[in-house]
Amino acid sequence: MAIAGARRRAAHDEPAIVTVADVTRVARHHYGYLFVEREEAAAALRQRYEASDCRVDCMTDAFK
Repeated sequence: MAIAGARRRAAHDEPAIVTVADVTRVARHHYGYLFVEREEAAAALRQRYEASDCRVDCMTDAFK
């Protein structure tokens, strides 16, 4: 959801920027989690980033 949202927000011919904070926000607002560890959110984002071939059109801070 965070990746799809970043892609929708990106301007034409601009990379989508999806952050660990975006994943944390989705986990809280959509799934009702009260707290999400940064490392868990980063790991989930890295997994989806690689599975969705995001290197083509996205940037992320999940690999820091």
